[in-house]
Amino acid sequence: MNKKTIIGLCTGISFAFSSLWLAGCTVTNSNQVSAFDPGDYPAILPYESSDMRGKHVGLISNIDIRTQLESGLMSLSKEFFPVNEVGYKNHVFLDFDELDATDGSRGLLGTLRDDNPNGLNPGADEVFDTGNGQVNGPIILVDLYEIDFYSNDQLKGISIGLAVTDKISKDGQEYEITPEAMENYLKVTSSKLVTYLRQRFNEVNNHIPILVAAYQLNTDPISVDKGGYIYEAYFNGSHTEYKTIDEKYVLVPSSEFTEMDAEMASQFNQFKNDVATVLADSTYTTGEAKFENGTCAALRLNIQTYGKTSGEILAVIQSVNEKLAVFTSLDVEYRVCIYNNKEVAALIYRPLNTTNTNVITTF
Repeated sequence: MNKKTIIGLCTGISFAFSSLWLAGCTVTNSNQVSAFDPGDYPAILPYESSDMRGKHVGLISNIDIRTQLESGLMSLSKEFFPVNEVGYKNHVFLDFDELDATDGSRGLLGTLRDDNPNGLNPGADEVFDTGNGQVNGPIILVDLYEIDFYSNDQLKGISIGLAVTDKISKDGQEYEITPEAMENYLKVTSSKLVTYLRQRFNEVNNHIPILVAAYQLNTDPISVDKGGYIYEAYFNGSHTEYKTIDEKYVLVPSSEFTEMDAEMASQFNQFKNDVATVLADSTYTTGEAKFENGTCAALRLNIQTYGKTSGEILAVIQSVNEKLAVFTSLDVEYRVCIYNNKEVAALIYRPLNTTNTNVITTF
């Protein structure tokens, strides 16, 4: 197996299925950084942190879900906004003031009412049919993410990620929203949101394509699945395309993982056992798999070790890098994070369509 190894320093790295690993490309925005990987978007500098950061944390406390929301939105965007043609910014238009609906504020995340005509949640007196019963004024839309794409310093497109709930609690009862009911809501809501953007902001004219995708939260407290993207609508001029999506995250190892991909589950067991033979004491391998339309698209593995010397942890890293060859699918993106005493010791990345790996170590 051919490999490219990069030895360097990494601290405080959030390791997830993110599209923010960096790459060389042909985009010509001013003050733009390059990305590590040709399949990812370059950021445009100076990077202006959105005032929505705190709002996102307040609305969805789970950092894994927030990461899946934004990185998943970037992944979906690649079909419509090529990574070698644009760079990205965040929340250029829909900032805190546009979205906030706390204390009766007039924001998009609020309910529809006379003094908030742009609210994207049903009004208090509006009857919403969940498909399993009718409820008045439910909160369906929980949060909203925005990614803006530029080329030659000109806006070329916008992607919006809607975080929606899977069930409504009312008067002590829970009503699960059926796929048909959710699709009806999302079709109306995405159209209303795009109309708002085009009327509210001069830069967002009818020639700017807009992708609206919906991530449905899994609110079952005992489920390991946090949720995933279920729907997208692409608005390009007067033309609109709608599509349902089946995205799912499962724990590795688990019976669900085995049921969804028995071959990869078998390969994982072999990988885990092979890694454990390097230093059998206190070496644990777990992870998470991302499935799209029933097929594994990404595998994230975490390897925990404790009390290892530099020489010992280096042996683990080298072994893990070699043992990744057991995973035969080239249609899966592989990321491995190796920890020693809960501190990152190495990151290993194997992109799509190759067996080559990139390795970053902390020593």
